[in-house]
Amino acid sequence: MTPNEIKEIEIQDKVFELVDGFTSFRFNAGAGAGKTYALIETLKYVTIKKIIATKSPQKIACITYTNIAVDEINRRLGNSGTVHVSTIHERLWEVIKGAQPQLLICHKEKLIEVIEKNKEELKNRDKAKFFVELDKQQKQDFIQYIMQTKDFFYQSKKLSATLFRNSYKNNTEFDKPAFLDKCLSNVEVFKYVAGLLYKKQRLEKCLVRIDAKQEKRVDYDSRVNTDRLHYMKFSHDTLLEYGLKLVKTYPILCRIIIDKYPYFFIDEYQDTHRNVIEFIKIIHDYAIKNKKKWMVGYFGDTAQCIYDDGVGRAITDIHGGLEDVNKIFNRRSHQQVIDVVNNIRDDEIVQVPIAQGKNNGSVVFFHNNYSNRMIIAKKFIDDYKAELSKNGKSECCTDSENIKINCLVLTNSLIAAFNDFEDVYNAYKSSAIYYDLINVQVLSQQLEKLHPTVLTIYKLVKLYQDLQESKVSYHDIFGVHSEKITFSKASLVVHELKNKEVVSLKDWVELISTLLQSNSVKDTLGKMLMNRIDYNQNEVVSADVFNMTLSSHINNLMNDSAENDDKAKEKIASILSLPMTSLINWSNFICGVEVDDVIYHTYHGTKGEEYENVAIILERSFGNMNRDKFKNYFITISKNEKEQLCFFSDPKMKEKHINTKNLLYVACSRAIKNLRVLYLDDISEIKEGIEKIFGPSKPLLTEENKTSK
Repeated sequence: MTPNEIKEIEIQDKVFELVDGFTSFRFNAGAGAGKTYALIETLKYVTIKKIIATKSPQKIACITYTNIAVDEINRRLGNSGTVHVSTIHERLWEVIKGAQPQLLICHKEKLIEVIEKNKEELKNRDKAKFFVELDKQQKQDFIQYIMQTKDFFYQSKKLSATLFRNSYKNNTEFDKPAFLDKCLSNVEVFKYVAGLLYKKQRLEKCLVRIDAKQEKRVDYDSRVNTDRLHYMKFSHDTLLEYGLKLVKTYPILCRIIIDKYPYFFIDEYQDTHRNVIEFIKIIHDYAIKNKKKWMVGYFGDTAQCIYDDGVGRAITDIHGGLEDVNKIFNRRSHQQVIDVVNNIRDDEIVQVPIAQGKNNGSVVFFHNNYSNRMIIAKKFIDDYKAELSKNGKSECCTDSENIKINCLVLTNSLIAAFNDFEDVYNAYKSSAIYYDLINVQVLSQQLEKLHPTVLTIYKLVKLYQDLQESKVSYHDIFGVHSEKITFSKASLVVHELKNKEVVSLKDWVELISTLLQSNSVKDTLGKMLMNRIDYNQNEVVSADVFNMTLSSHINNLMNDSAENDDKAKEKIASILSLPMTSLINWSNFICGVEVDDVIYHTYHGTKGEEYENVAIILERSFGNMNRDKFKNYFITISKNEKEQLCFFSDPKMKEKHINTKNLLYVACSRAIKNLRVLYLDDISEIKEGIEKIFGPSKPLLTEENKTSK
């Protein structure tokens, strides 16, 4: 056993000592240090020594960031009824769902809060201009008219601006206010105001039902990422909000949690929401005050905080008084990669390889700004593949693994182009999604982060894939409904969906719509859609309703501000006309399916992964909202200490720098042995900063730019 391996055991023993003494701690370790291994060993120790040995009925809670991480921990831990591994949302809901009277109070307060917010939005001159300018009587008349025409509004809502405006002008069923034409001058604002008024009405009616004790239960809906408060359902962020409010207001809940879970562990704490850390801190304070034996162990690395809602370094401000356990050993990478990632993180954790023999890696930084970016990027990858093939089979890999390259791409356009769904990305790019949210709401591999309409389209495409590939069971297709569906009916609807030519999303939607008109398969297909698309029963009762629901969702996604009929129709058509081949490529990317020896990822999508050969494509900017993100980073690290202190005196600039540093750290630390980086812009101003981290840089030349030079 090497000296480093002995020290690693000593660090793990330190964790066990803290557990023995119910001392809460923070386990900090860099990328590749074996954080998950340390967590698993700790869970095993507590299970055997603290629960089984004492025959305690209590359980161990282990929460982590994603369902993928949950599965990985369960796989490595083995089946255990003692350790409850879950996402924070799943565990929190399990803990608080029984406190329905208290949850109803939280929900009522939330309804009142949102109603008040709606009232304020109706006073916003920028968002609700025409409504603000109406006098008191006109506002009353407008609200009365809007409520009378509610059904008409939702029937017309999916229409483009001109058609929507004309539909109101031509409607003779209701008496129109004399000033209605003025209200309709900007259809986007009209729809926004009407939507607020309808939402306010729904919420107020829900309040009345709660006060009348007609509503007795409120539920967390894990399938959607938006609140539906008037249906007595809430989503992810609101669950965290309610949970925090409950432990603040009702200390008895802290007692219940402590009694059930005396040992609480949080994986990837840096990505955990601030509300969760506050929630845990309140429980910790209660335990100390009431002399209860309870502890929390945080496992993670602040240098790998790359999500905007992650607590990151702020954990020490929210939950102080923790014992720190630092681990500097790297089990993943060769020394050459470790040197680079140490240069990037530049803090108290300076990693060393766990084994001295890991010293055969290589890191090369290339740059080129003379030619077409796609041509250069492909040349970069082709050269890398040729180099790996030339070097032959490595000691630890098969031939196929040896030449496999995992390429991390910064910009959305390149990731879409490399994965052959550029047309899908371009269609979404023209949607109402804010540009800086495209990466999350269109390309995230965490489904709950996708835009609701994008998620619906993904589920439609995934259903098509699963049916065509015949790799899923009827239970996967029909879910709980499969128990009430005969084999013959299930087979019939699957056969009808599989054996028709489908070229585009429009073809697929039309095929579903056609079958919804058939009495022989309508009910069975409806159950399939309820299970796979998460539609409600009233959204699949007929082809017309299904089409209207989907069209309305796509219209809202694509035409938030469209004032032109033709343009609105063109945007909707751009989604429906997307080829299924491209949509399947997009679906495969979301699912992480590998179809080639070069696999392309977003930086965020590789969190927690490790690859033998890594390629990184860098650019000076990270989208329009992060202009010069990496250029500014490299400029900053080339400054002297005094200049950096001056620069970091601005908290916003410091936070941007740290975010960029963390992103680059996560990307580079995925590499086990070989790391190649390509910078697609001019490096003349940032060469010093680049070489401070990566060493000497090299130009990547093609025949084309050799000539131009």
